[in-house]
Amino acid sequence: MIQAVIVHIIENGKILLHYKKRGHGMGYWNGVGGKLEEGETPEDCAIRESFEEMNANIKNLKMLGTLKFYDVSAEDWYVYVFRAEIDGEPKESEESKPKWVPLGSIPYDEMWEDDRYWLPLVIDNLHFKGEFWFSGTQMLRFNLEAWKE
Repeated sequence: MIQAVIVHIIENGKILLHYKKRGHGMGYWNGVGGKLEEGETPEDCAIRESFEEMNANIKNLKMLGTLKFYDVSAEDWYVYVFRAEIDGEPKESEESKPKWVPLGSIPYDEMWEDDRYWLPLVIDNLHFKGEFWFSGTQMLRFNLEAWKE
């Protein structure tokens, strides 16, 4: 199972989404993130990937949940989901194009189908765990549980 992170930056009633220009999730809006490297903690990965994808550091990093994705384009993923704030201004990279979006205007139709179920939990600062089953890039079913700290 591939281990990865997703970091959503939320500040002042907006979320910083990234249009993925290459790699896993290409063509979708999402948070920053990527695969853990050998010996790397999820927190270290979140910090590294955030800097690589938007040339800015993050602060107030908080892990809120874990997600398991089965058979996404023939791969299984275990993803640590974080919420953070940005320290600096995001910049476009070879991998992603950042854009601040009001929380009431999140483009779920241009995101992975599962995001509409668990991203509101990140916005509400809830803890969660979930499992999502796919066939290629189409979601088939899911199980999601959330709680307050």
